[in-house]
Amino acid sequence: MAIKASKKAHGGFLFISGSTHRRIPLFRYKRACEIFLKTLEAYRRKYDLRVHAYALLPEHYHLLLWFPPQQRLVDFLRDFKSLTGKRIVEWLQQEELNDLLARLEVKREPRRTKDARHCVLQYDSYVKTLLGSRALRQKLNYIHANPVCEELAGTPEAYAYSSARAYAGKGLSLVKLDRLELPYD
Repeated sequence: MAIKASKKAHGGFLFISGSTHRRIPLFRYKRACEIFLKTLEAYRRKYDLRVHAYALLPEHYHLLLWFPPQQRLVDFLRDFKSLTGKRIVEWLQQEELNDLLARLEVKREPRRTKDARHCVLQYDSYVKTLLGSRALRQKLNYIHANPVCEELAGTPEAYAYSSARAYAGKGLSLVKLDRLELPYD
């Protein structure tokens, strides 16, 4: 069942997709990808979750995670997206990438002084609970094939911002991966 992240507890294997604000292709920038992945690694440790696969495409991302049932998914998504956004905005300000910053500006007036002035990742996420090795294999293959389908690389392992490289033994990941070894149905 596909859902938007809610306050209900979600545990187990999850497929999560999200996009950048206004589908701005931020992940065409190496630094934005590094920030996303390093922040994901920090939250992997904080929330004791397992990252099985990921792909960062220019304006969206896919994650295959095992999420601990005792944790709240909504808290993880809120905190992860918030810190990722703050770090990307800081980088854009340092590099004076003002055109991108302007496109990420929130159009409404902030109600509080601490409210964000920029939105980097969309608030909503697509979250699907995965049951069984067949569903896990399908999403793992989908995540790794996505950059090829989008014509960003010739093969899954040729794409730098996907876990396919690590699965193929052709590089390290900025995020500790827990490789899935799935039986065939």
